Amino acid sequence: MNPIVTLVIEDPDGVRTVTLDDELTIGRSSEATVAVADPGLSRVNTTFFRDGDEVLAVDENSTNGTFLNGDKLTGPPRIVRDGDRLSLGTHTQVSIRIGSEAQQAAPSAVPAETKIEVSPVPQPSVNAAARPSDPVRGENAPPVMLVAALILTVLIIVGVIAALLLAPRDNHVTAGPGGATPRPVAISASVIPMRVIDPLGGENEESLDDLIASWETEEKELDASTVADVAAGTDADDADLNVPASLLADRMSKSFEARSGETGIRPAGLRVPKELFGDGVIKQTRKLAEMKGGGYQQPLDFADLAEKRLNKELIEMPMAAPSYYLSVGGSATTDPFTSFDFRNGSQPIGPGSPKFSSIQRLAENFAGTKYDINNPNDRKQMRIRLLRMFNKRAKPILLELANAYYQRFNRPLRVTSLTRSMDYQISLNATNANSFKVRGEGSLPPHTSGCAFDLARRHMTAEEQNFVMDKLAEMENANKLDALIEYGENACFHVFIYSDGNPPRM
Repeated sequence: MNPIVTLVIEDPDGVRTVTLDDELTIGRSSEATVAVADPGLSRVNTTFFRDGDEVLAVDENSTNGTFLNGDKLTGPPRIVRDGDRLSLGTHTQVSIRIGSEAQQAAPSAVPAETKIEVSPVPQPSVNAAARPSDPVRGENAPPVMLVAALILTVLIIVGVIAALLLAPRDNHVTAGPGGATPRPVAISASVIPMRVIDPLGGENEESLDDLIASWETEEKELDASTVADVAAGTDADDADLNVPASLLADRMSKSFEARSGETGIRPAGLRVPKELFGDGVIKQTRKLAEMKGGGYQQPLDFADLAEKRLNKELIEMPMAAPSYYLSVGGSATTDPFTSFDFRNGSQPIGPGSPKFSSIQRLAENFAGTKYDINNPNDRKQMRIRLLRMFNKRAKPILLELANAYYQRFNRPLRVTSLTRSMDYQISLNATNANSFKVRGEGSLPPHTSGCAFDLARRHMTAEEQNFVMDKLAEMENANKLDALIEYGENACFHVFIYSDGNPPRM
């Protein structure tokens, strides 16, 4: 008799146990057998299955990976054993329990009322004789069954290889009927199943939810020596933009001063409040959808950002103050300005075109500064300043956070992203294999909305990070914003404010 296998799942909703009878998947969507409200999970993140007495786990090429006892799962399925612990997504932990029925009856870490049973996931149509979980056993088994099983196994493997060789070389999985992305398929034709894996980890490139859950990559580190002073004009609205680059450099140095405690993505003592995971994905998704439904036009290129600056639809944030500094524009180039659309990509713009006119008008008077768009360095400085913009409602929120942090720790907050144009976002994604692919006119990444900014945290201690998270939770409960904690390469606090001052309709 095969031993009972139980998965003890710790996630943002609490702790529960699931009995593994055949195969099950864990992810954040209803496409998974066990759906978990963890924004760091892919739609279908990790699969667990049984092969006789063995239990195996495989990562479905998820965005944030699956880690077995601290080691990242890659490639074919790995055997897991009693007591092993797996980390998934951002906040999810899975412990493996393998033993007799008596041993599994009441795991000490899990209250009885949290236990649930999950039905096996329907398997692809494969002859039962070929399934690894039901091998032909026994000396008296008819030889014809063994022969048939072997022949069928070979035929299926050959068929899979042929299908892979003949399939179009596309970089993404096409959405199925109704816009749903087909889940990865497990073909149980060998002891280790061959898997046709979605290269996006089950993500839907047109889904606002996936754009948020996968997030956006960080820019290159800003070099303060390449940033010019800003000398704003007499307009009272722009007076605080008069900031020398020397203040930016000073704040950068102060931000990275050595700490006495442990720093990093997960320092000891890190305590994440419930407000920073879970419903933030839902709220931001709905608010972004409301913005698109209300006619918001996302900036496709820097000319569109220039137009939003001229119309004062977005405002420019000073590059630095005692309590914060903007580490944005590190990936800005000196290239000539271009226009962008999803059909034609980036195209040159010339005199007489509307987009050239927007760039030229702003260059003539960029809050009191004149730029020459034929000068490469001037083009870079304009790009850096355009990346310092966001919705006017975001400014007092950022200042409230920064001033509280500065008063407590005497250090400035490091702000790593405000508003980005779509072509700038795509250029960052193109060089980062871990970032989400932005495609299609239906996409509205948070940072093209003008309502998002990121606060870097990797250089902070647990005390500092907990302070910022408690402040964010307080402001979220006051309906001022939604915030999430991000892990991975872009370890930050992602802050999203409401464009009209109102939370989304839930």
